[in-house]
Amino acid sequence: MSEYQEFTGKTVEEALKSAREEFGVSGLSDLDFEILTQGSRGVLGMGAEPARIIAAPRAALGGSAPKKEAAETAAPAITPAPARAEPLREGSSGGEAGQDDRRSDSRPRRSRSRDRDGDRRRGRNERRSGETSKVSEEAATEVEAAVAAGSSSKAVADDDAEASPEALAAGKEILETLVQMMGYDATVEVSTGATAKITVYGADEDEKEALGALIGRKGERLSALQHLVNLMLSRQMGTWTRVLVDVEDYRGRRERQLVEVATRAADRVKETGQMLQLEPMSALERRWVHLALRDVDGVTTQSIGEEPMRRVVVLKA
Repeated sequence: MSEYQEFTGKTVEEALKSAREEFGVSGLSDLDFEILTQGSRGVLGMGAEPARIIAAPRAALGGSAPKKEAAETAAPAITPAPARAEPLREGSSGGEAGQDDRRSDSRPRRSRSRDRDGDRRRGRNERRSGETSKVSEEAATEVEAAVAAGSSSKAVADDDAEASPEALAAGKEILETLVQMMGYDATVEVSTGATAKITVYGADEDEKEALGALIGRKGERLSALQHLVNLMLSRQMGTWTRVLVDVEDYRGRRERQLVEVATRAADRVKETGQMLQLEPMSALERRWVHLALRDVDGVTTQSIGEEPMRRVVVLKA
């Protein structure tokens, strides 16, 4: 009979710990294993899936082990798990994988881990160098045509009107109920600064980390949560009403980061006279950039391209 057995846990690390205890070995080097699923907390706390591995003690295998073949015979085909949530780190843009992913991905064979780490480093370097880039001739033509037609974003309209105090109060109650139903120990606060929003804050460091599940990769789950809140709020108010939802100031950090990037791009454009384009962004993020540069002398901004690759171009006024 095959020496391989299947183990599960909330994370890959927990599953590996169970395997080590079962086989009486002390380190990962004594195990031969294959990760079947990374595990997931699900979307908005629902649809959680455990991490699953198959493992065997190397001492019982008598040589290199055919992991993939063992995986095929020991378990049915598994649908890849959804992307894990992002950690709540200061300055995070939401574009990188979460801390749990890095912890899990470090467990497979060393060669695979090195390849993945190299890919992540290259991806981060590409994002840093790709914050701004020169505009192609085709894109420049599109920008010039848009500006000539009078659609310069220098006079960008405030499409997202500030929510009323009544809407913010009602949205706060709805969000508090949802967060409580999902089992988080958190508080919900309304801020009415430059941008009014409703923010969820964890009660302690563990809860702050756990709330990363509500953000998701590039803020996808946060957008879904905001959409759900707005649907419930609009039904309660009797008319379409929109409020901005945030978790642990994720949107605030992202806005500050984009304003910094846009300011540097504007300085570069004024210095060289060349158009620069920023990375593709959501409509909300593009609006932040337009508003950040609206009152900057000597430059203007223009959105070009099609979703989801629509981006902002900064050019001389």
